Amino acid sequence: MAALSAKLYEDENLLARLDRVPITRTIVGVMILLAFVWLAEAFDIGIVGPVIAMLNKTWHLTAGQQGTFAIASTLGVVLGMIPAGAVADRYGRRRVALIGLTAFSVLTFLGALANNFDSLVIIRFLAGLGEGAVLPLPYLFLSEFVHTRRRAVTVGYTNGILTAAYLIPNLVGAWALGAFPSAIAWHVPFLLGGIPLLLTIPIALWLPESPRYLLKRGARDSVRRLVERLEDEAGLPHDETLVNKRALAVIHKGMNQQPTLATLLKEPYLKRGLITASQLTGALLLFYIVLSFGPSILGTRGFGAGNAIVITGVMMGVAGLGSVAQGYLSDRFGRRPVLALYYGLAAVGCGLFGLFSDSASTVLAGFLVSFFGLGVFPVAKTSVAEQYPTRLRGKGVYYNEMTARFIAGAVTFFIPILLSSVNHSLLFDGIGVALVFLAFPIVVFGRETSRISVEEAGTDLTFDQLDAQTGLPDTGAPARTR
Repeated sequence: MAALSAKLYEDENLLARLDRVPITRTIVGVMILLAFVWLAEAFDIGIVGPVIAMLNKTWHLTAGQQGTFAIASTLGVVLGMIPAGAVADRYGRRRVALIGLTAFSVLTFLGALANNFDSLVIIRFLAGLGEGAVLPLPYLFLSEFVHTRRRAVTVGYTNGILTAAYLIPNLVGAWALGAFPSAIAWHVPFLLGGIPLLLTIPIALWLPESPRYLLKRGARDSVRRLVERLEDEAGLPHDETLVNKRALAVIHKGMNQQPTLATLLKEPYLKRGLITASQLTGALLLFYIVLSFGPSILGTRGFGAGNAIVITGVMMGVAGLGSVAQGYLSDRFGRRPVLALYYGLAAVGCGLFGLFSDSASTVLAGFLVSFFGLGVFPVAKTSVAEQYPTRLRGKGVYYNEMTARFIAGAVTFFIPILLSSVNHSLLFDGIGVALVFLAFPIVVFGRETSRISVEEAGTDLTFDQLDAQTGLPDTGAPARTR
């Protein structure tokens, strides 16, 4: 028992030391590598809208075919997440990233060889399986790696790169449409989509595994070396007496627990999952509509195909700025008030877009939708990872995202039909109302998880129960003692 207690103490000491490390050179390197992973993913997902616009000129797609193409990779993403969460918990976050990145890069390249609509849809579905394995990983990884008070802003920077990177496939699409006939232009994004395969080399060489995952596997020496390196970079002492008593209580409680998939369906994780999946569904619904049909919708406002594609890309760039700003605001003021602000102003943007059709109103509405609606993901996704303990975090993150993407993707399938048959004002008003409705549970009933360790945030204890066990009140920051 004494040996076991010593190991638990050592684990928490390493985690407490990790949680106090500021952003160092190594952490910046991790952020850059994860940003490149997201950059590759953004290009692969972002080609949907430009390709639909180009294929409409060549293959004259029906509304049903546009919807099918738009959700093909989304369906693959949803199904790819089913095994990926369990694999990430069992074999590591880094290994899943390498396998998924390789898969969707190769399959995207093969999309250029498709000679009919059905084969292209199948290839997009298969590429989506790889995307599903990779997409939630950076959120999961950073939530387990970065300083307690810098989780959201770190995710904000990397997610900002992800969101802004959606500008690239739109620029590529606009360039290809101007440089080549439509029958050739749609092949170009798929050919370029194979380039991210080269990223597997630096990721395999330099991306470290999540330290919290390594501790759960008993690899304390590896974690100690990493923590000491980070401390040396930050000029911090190797303090082997530093602990967070609240996190230590959580680790002690969970040392003999082996959560399974069924644990996600039990309290308190079922309620947490429903609340976080609800708001994430709203964010993804708006994202899919803009990404897949933004150029087509702007085309109905009198913009040419090339300009519509570029404007949609600029909206993604604006969303990147919104992501960075949200990270700062969330770490300072909390997750729930910032989510309320972002979803509320995004809903206003949707209402303005439906109500007015002049250029000035379109630009204002586009800014609100982009900055706040498409820039909501750092906290929308970080808050998901913060609901679960390390042993369950991979499954929880993946299944939350799977649920949200399935619902958002199913609705997206009907968007082309609705655009052709329903008044645009009514449609966008409905989207705005849906954003508010889906965000309401987390804003009102959600747990505030900023400024505490992920161990404290993910425990199945209430904060009051945790206070009672440790005798330490929640002050909004990790309580530590020597």
